Amino acid sequence: RGLMAAVLVAVNLPILVATARALARGWQPLGDNGLLLVRSRDVGTSHHPFLGTWTSASLVLDEHVNNPGPLYFDAIAPAIKLLGPWVGVAVGVMLVNMAASSLAVVMARRISGAESMVAVAVVTVGLQFAMGSELLFDVWQPNALVLPFFAFLVMVTALAGGDLAMVPWVVGVGSFLVQTHVSHAPLVAILSLAATGAAVWSLRRRGATPSWRRPLVWTCVVAVMAWSQPLIEEFTGRGRGNLSRIVASGGGGDAPTIGASRALRLVSETTVMGPWFTRGTFENAVSAIGTSADPLQGLLAPRPAAVVVGLAVAMLAAVGVWAHRTGRPGLAAMGAVASVTVVAAAGALAVSPVNMVGLAAHQMRWLWPVGALASAVALTALMSAVPSGADARRRVLIVGAGAALVVAVASLPTYRSRSFGPVDSAANLPVAQELVEGLEALEGRGTVLFDYTGIRYGEPYSGLVFAELQDRDIPFVLDDEGLIRQFGEGRRDDGTAVLRMWQVEGAAAMEVPEGAERVAYGGGRSPGERAEIAELDDQVRSGAIDGDDLQRWTALDERRRLHAVALLVEPA
Repeated sequence: RGLMAAVLVAVNLPILVATARALARGWQPLGDNGLLLVRSRDVGTSHHPFLGTWTSASLVLDEHVNNPGPLYFDAIAPAIKLLGPWVGVAVGVMLVNMAASSLAVVMARRISGAESMVAVAVVTVGLQFAMGSELLFDVWQPNALVLPFFAFLVMVTALAGGDLAMVPWVVGVGSFLVQTHVSHAPLVAILSLAATGAAVWSLRRRGATPSWRRPLVWTCVVAVMAWSQPLIEEFTGRGRGNLSRIVASGGGGDAPTIGASRALRLVSETTVMGPWFTRGTFENAVSAIGTSADPLQGLLAPRPAAVVVGLAVAMLAAVGVWAHRTGRPGLAAMGAVASVTVVAAAGALAVSPVNMVGLAAHQMRWLWPVGALASAVALTALMSAVPSGADARRRVLIVGAGAALVVAVASLPTYRSRSFGPVDSAANLPVAQELVEGLEALEGRGTVLFDYTGIRYGEPYSGLVFAELQDRDIPFVLDDEGLIRQFGEGRRDDGTAVLRMWQVEGAAAMEVPEGAERVAYGGGRSPGERAEIAELDDQVRSGAIDGDDLQRWTALDERRRLHAVALLVEPA
C-alpha cells in the first residue's frame, strides 16, 4: 500500500502543481484551446456537440470531417460548469490526465505485480517530464491524449495476459481516444484485437474457463454509451453523417502518405535514439515544414533506422520469450504487446496522410507512449531479474519508486514546450486578454456574424474571442463551412445577424474603414504604456513634440503596428 501511494503521488503531483500555478498566474486558453472550451461549454445546451472537433485533415480530403465523437468534451464539461470556463477547462484536463496516470499505475499492478507497477510509474513521470509542465493541462487533443493513450497501452497489456476485466476498460478508453483524435484509430483497433486474441490463447493454454458473460455485458453497455452520440449525428445530422464521411475518405483520400521509410526513421528516433523521455525529442523530432523538403534532418537514414527498429522489436520479443520460459506470464504479455505495438505504430504511421503543413508532430504524439511502453518492459524485466529474496526485491522496488519521485520533482519547475500547438502562443496572452476586454461593447446588441475571411492559419486570438463571446452571452453565427462543422449546425448564419465582425492584425488594426467600428483592440501594452502613447499621440497631432519624445513615440508606434490586433464591426 505504501509503495502504491508513493508512486501515485509521483504521477499526479506534477500535473496538479502545473495546473494550480498556471491558474494563479491568470492562464487562459488561446488558439484551438479556446475553440475546445466553447464546445465543452456547449455540452448539455442547445448547441450540444454530438461530434468531436473539425479536423484539419479536411483540408487534404474532399469534404469537411470531424473527429468521431465528443467524449473529451463530456469528460471536462463538469469541471467547467462547476468552476467556470477559465478555471474549469484547465482543471478538467488536469483531472483527465491524473485519472489516466493513476489508471496506468493501478492497472499495471495487474500485469506483473509491484515490478510492473513501479516500472509504469517511472515511465509515466518520464512522459510528463518530456511534455513539460505547461502541456500537462493543455486541452489540445494531441497533447491531451498522450497520458490517456499510455493508460490504454497498459490496459491492452493486462488484457493480453488473460485479464478479462480489462475488456470494457479497453473499449471505453479506446473509444475516448478514437473519438477525440482519429489518428489513434488504427492502433486502437489493431491492439484491441491482438490483445483479445492473446487473452483467448492464454486462457486456453492455462486450461482456464472464466465466464465471459459479465465482461461482455459491461463491454456492450460501455460501447453503446460511448458511441450513441456519433450515431445520433450519423442518422439525424445535416447531409451525409460524419462516420460515413470518415469511411469514405479511407483514412486520407488522395493525400500523399508519410511512407515506410519516414515512418521507420520517426519510430527509431522516438522509441530508441531520441530518446522519447527527453524534451528535445518531444519538441524537435519532427519539424512541421513543407513536404518538398526533408523535415527529418538529423535523424537516422532509412536503412539504419530499420535496423534499429528491428533490433528493438527483437529485444522486446526476446524479453517475452525469456519471461514465458521462466514462469513470468505478465512480463511475457508485456514483451509481446510492446513488440506488436512498435510494429503497428510504424505501419500506422506509414499510411497516415501528410498534413497540410507537411509532417507535423501532432499527427503522431502516440509514438511517445509507444516508446514509454517499450521502456516499461525493460524496467520490469530488470527488476524481475533480481535474485530471489524478499529484502532484495524490496530494495529494488523502493529504488524504482524513488526514481519515479525524483523525476516527478524534476518536472515541477515551469517549462513551456516549444513544440507546435497552442502553447506556441503563450506570449500572446496579454494581447489577447486586452483584445477581449473590448467585447463588452457588443453586449445587448444582438447576434454577431463572425467573418473568418483573411485570418491566418494558427493565429492565437480568435479562439479566446469565441470563448469570451460565449462567456458574455453574445450570440455569434458563422458562414464558413469549416467553422460551422467546428461549432455546430446551430451556429450557421441564417440571415438574422445584426452585426458583422472581423479580426485584423498588424498595421490594419490601426485603421478603421469607413462605416466600420473598432470595438476591441489589443497591443499587449501595460496600462502605463497605454497612457503614455495616448499622451504622445496628442503631442504628435498638435505638433508639439520634442526629439526625445518623438523617438519614444516612434518606437511605441512601431511595436503596436507589429503586434496590434483589432475586432471591427459593421451592420450585417
